[in-house]
Amino acid sequence: MTPFYTRLIRSGFKKRFFLAKMTKIPLIGKTMEIAFFGGDDIIILPKDEVAIATQAKRKTIDLNIQAEPSNVMVPSQVIEHFIRNSRYRFLMNCCMCRSSNHCEHYPANLGCIFLGKDVTKIDPKMGRLVSVEKALEHLRKCREAGLVHLIGRDKIDSVWLGTKKENLLSICSCCPCCCLWKMLPNVNSSIAGTVTKMPGVEVMVDASKCVGCGTCVEKYPCYLDAMKIMDKKAVIDQATCRGCARCVEICPKGAISLRITDWDFVEQAIERIEPLVDVTAE
Repeated sequence: MTPFYTRLIRSGFKKRFFLAKMTKIPLIGKTMEIAFFGGDDIIILPKDEVAIATQAKRKTIDLNIQAEPSNVMVPSQVIEHFIRNSRYRFLMNCCMCRSSNHCEHYPANLGCIFLGKDVTKIDPKMGRLVSVEKALEHLRKCREAGLVHLIGRDKIDSVWLGTKKENLLSICSCCPCCCLWKMLPNVNSSIAGTVTKMPGVEVMVDASKCVGCGTCVEKYPCYLDAMKIMDKKAVIDQATCRGCARCVEICPKGAISLRITDWDFVEQAIERIEPLVDVTAE
């Protein structure tokens, strides 16, 4: 039988935007922040395919050399690092967000992976411990399904799973229609600041290529509403954008691109995440 707390989450999932707005109310918001978001630090990773294309373009055009596959850095290497170094890897049977939202576009059976010693406290009815190889295979399937990875310390997960936040590292694979963090524009600035784009990358619009077709805001709208059409050109609100780079893939004119501002972006992300949770602890 489904545990009480998972039934509660499923029933209240559609109210998340209303609850998010409550975080802007003095006192109530601060209480919610401490209870559900205290100590959070989450990074949204750009899609691997976009990062690979960005590096190939730079090496062939800017440096006039052919990109070697072995030298290409991809965002998912951040997750692979923690998967390989973790003592425990717990794979959920399903994605709580997609199953709660009855997702019609992406598979609900591709669940989160949790690392850290407290995964041994998670109800075994909700998933299972897996090997490094199984975890990496699962994440590959998530990327092939078009999902975007998040990694970091997420107190909401520790609350509903009954663990300590410092002993649980979350790895989510999110769709644009059901992701819990679609509520980011609705929460207070302090909470919103705990979920960021990957260090060393940003998404840019080349106004000279943009024709204002609206594909990025109408046909495939940004899940955080970071993209607007102004004066017949696409414009990105960099304060809202979290760099998932979905829009890069769908722009029919190639006007949107991922810009790598620091080529140590993978190492930077690993260095930021490592102090949050000791995934090697027994």
